Amino acid sequence: MRKSPFIPIVALAAIIVMAAAAIAQDPKTPDIVGTWIGAAVVEEDGSGFDLTVVFDKVEGAYVGKLSDAGGMIPETPLREIVFKDNKLTCEIDLPPALGSQLVRIELRLEGETLKGAWFDAEGNSGALELALKK
Repeated sequence: MRKSPFIPIVALAAIIVMAAAAIAQDPKTPDIVGTWIGAAVVEEDGSGFDLTVVFDKVEGAYVGKLSDAGGMIPETPLREIVFKDNKLTCEIDLPPALGSQLVRIELRLEGETLKGAWFDAEGNSGALELALKK
């Protein structure tokens, strides 16, 4: 009795289809590229700022800019942007109207939300939460 080559071919095709489906369902690597909208709160008095933060990747490195809806912070570049293990850190130099101070931002990516805090050299701090704009 001769064995039919049909069964091994069908089995191989089924394996290829399942492998392709598994690869297609592989979760996407988390990333921060995009436009993020949210608010920063000043811990001391509870006041806040509505913010827009835009991240992009240029030549493998992150770049970004931040602005607030009220115009107190004009579009200002972020620097020292590091995103690793779902943790984001960066810095911004606030404009002279806000005291020309350095602010450090530390956030954690949770799905499509960045949550964390900001700190300045004078000891001011507060919460910061941003959601990915769709």
